Amino acid sequence: MTSTPDPFWKTADHARQYDEFAKTTFARIYPVIADQILERTGVTQGTCLDIGSGPASLAIALALLSDLQVIAIDSSGEMYALAQKNIRNRCMEDRVIPARGDVHALPAADASIDLVVSRGSYHFWKDLPVAFREIFRVLKPGGFAYIGGGYGNARIGDEVLAGRKERGIVDNPDNPVRTRFRKFRPGEIEASIEAAGISDYRLINDDSGFWIIIQR
Repeated sequence: MTSTPDPFWKTADHARQYDEFAKTTFARIYPVIADQILERTGVTQGTCLDIGSGPASLAIALALLSDLQVIAIDSSGEMYALAQKNIRNRCMEDRVIPARGDVHALPAADASIDLVVSRGSYHFWKDLPVAFREIFRVLKPGGFAYIGGGYGNARIGDEVLAGRKERGIVDNPDNPVRTRFRKFRPGEIEASIEAAGISDYRLINDDSGFWIIIQR
């Protein structure tokens, strides 16, 4: 399995720190984003694949708000273990399935997924065209992908940033959080999507965040 390096949870301790952050400062964003995904794609049943799911926070929110069966995949063994625990604690084992996997070689058959989602992982993808090609491969005809990052709305975004500052992980010149994220050139994302053979897509860049919606 190809591994995508991730600076946030190289160790079990870092993974636990992120899980705690997801349950506190980030907790409010997941139901909001899940609701936006369901509304904007119209996909509320079938099989969903959450790429870079981390501790399965978004995957659980999607399952709670829909009839989707959600597969929560992450390349990190530490995050996989946390996802298992969180799913079990929410009694969601019949709706959310944790799995190990990488976006560059998705563990899913061709045309088998109704909805592919990913929040916050695309900055770490090594090869965008390959990743988008894999996403498109696993989508059923008529299926949607919803990829990007954000906090759901401006108010929650402000609260999250304030929480980060309190934790000392924003505006720290010795460890600036934004240098950990890949920067994209203007048009690079669009070119990567089209290089994957995808023509039916649109970009959203508003208070909800930056999102790519793809339809097969």
